[in-house]
Amino acid sequence: MKNKKLRNLLIAAVILLGVTGVVVVVNPGLFMDFGMWLTSSAKHRNAAEEKPAFTLTAQQLSDDIKNDTAAFKKYVDKAVLVNGPISAIEGNHVSLGNVICSLDSTEAVKISKLATGQEVKIQGRVSTYNDLMEEIVLDQCVIK
Repeated sequence: MKNKKLRNLLIAAVILLGVTGVVVVVNPGLFMDFGMWLTSSAKHRNAAEEKPAFTLTAQQLSDDIKNDTAAFKKYVDKAVLVNGPISAIEGNHVSLGNVICSLDSTEAVKISKLATGQEVKIQGRVSTYNDLMEEIVLDQCVIK
């Protein structure tokens, strides 16, 4: 009787491992999503949909941080709406002077219609400041 229970338990374990293996091979994202669901109670933040904590020109943001690097703490991880002329476009990055906006991939059609010198409003999350290059990086950006 004990051998029969052990055998059935081993068969069940092999079947479970086999099904799990098939799921991982066929749809690995499903397995990862399940793991994220188990370990994360927080929803993904979308700074582009938030009410901006600050609305200012890219130049104002730049000047504020360049003049007092401690001011970066005021902006970091906050949603901001910046406006100004486009100085460069590289892939999904749009620069407004030294403010570099990493645009979401859903903005590809809008990016293709932009040109340097054009005035634009972009909302995103202030993520980093490179004091050597004096560059401010915004991520999760969308064109408003």
